[in-house]
Amino acid sequence: MHYNVMDSLMCPLTGTIFSGVITDKNLKLIIWYQGETIIQSGDRLSSAGDKLAVNGVVSDINVLTVFPFNRANWSLLSKRTRCPANGIHKPSGCDCPAVCRFARCPYGLEKAMAQ
Repeated sequence: MHYNVMDSLMCPLTGTIFSGVITDKNLKLIIWYQGETIIQSGDRLSSAGDKLAVNGVVSDINVLTVFPFNRANWSLLSKRTRCPANGIHKPSGCDCPAVCRFARCPYGLEKAMAQ
């Protein structure tokens, strides 16, 4: 099975990622996962035994669950994940007031220093 990634949302509170994907048969899903591999819009996922490959490279993705995609759920997830870099405009630094469980920022942002 192949999946094309539409978008991803990082959740600093849980250190997990939600990715909206679409299959070759036009089935839209949300994959909730953990791992150091961050899948981004335009990436292609494929099954590789019991693992997922991202753009042909086997990854460390640990899928927590998969559920149907719909705009309402995606919008709700976007609001609740509270990562300042989720969305169209990426900030130059991270100003997330909460503790972030990612060892390194999936977007490559540095934590802004308190004023």
